[in-house]
Amino acid sequence: MKKIAIIILSIFMFSSAFSEYTAIKYSSTEIEAANSLAERWIINNHKDDPKNYNLWDFVLRQEIAAVSRWVAWLPKKKWCEGLFTDVSATKPNSWACLSIEVLVDNWLITKNTEFRPEHNITKAETLWMLIRSIWFDYSYDPKNTKSWQEQIVDYAFAKWVIKAKFTDYNTYATRWWVFMIADTTIKKDEEIKIKEKIEKWIYSDVTL
Repeated sequence: MKKIAIIILSIFMFSSAFSEYTAIKYSSTEIEAANSLAERWIINNHKDDPKNYNLWDFVLRQEIAAVSRWVAWLPKKKWCEGLFTDVSATKPNSWACLSIEVLVDNWLITKNTEFRPEHNITKAETLWMLIRSIWFDYSYDPKNTKSWQEQIVDYAFAKWVIKAKFTDYNTYATRWWVFMIADTTIKKDEEIKIKEKIEKWIYSDVTL
């Protein structure tokens, strides 16, 4: 009887943990962010079957580069110049080169020897690339005692790109986290552009 009770308890605990995991994995807020990006043709549309968004998978650096290029409203590069030793028209993915190099050309990322396109990207790196892509007037302050990770988090929080600060800077970014940050960043960029248009219209109306 004790063994049976232990087995039943184990099954119950496993089922509860699984249900909780599933609920977190497919929260409505995260799915809405994914659907929003899909409607903008940034990611594949899995609105009919959200589990295919793979929300708990990690994100690759080349994938964030593609999202950042879209956020910055930059067209794909027509050909690759081989700016990185590990990013070219033939290795590892030709599509990535056209997005990555255009970010370098527009001073959104720094040209180093390698880009590491198929490596997982951290939360701080993701935030950095998206903040830069929205054309905010952000710049790293080397005189500040805070690390670049803390500085970018503080800036993003001040601009309402993130709702809360975080300190696990080097944690790999999951797809659901990236989707939510990217969606917020894009919408913030749209708000800025709308505001600029309104201000321009008001100014033009006054000067006339």
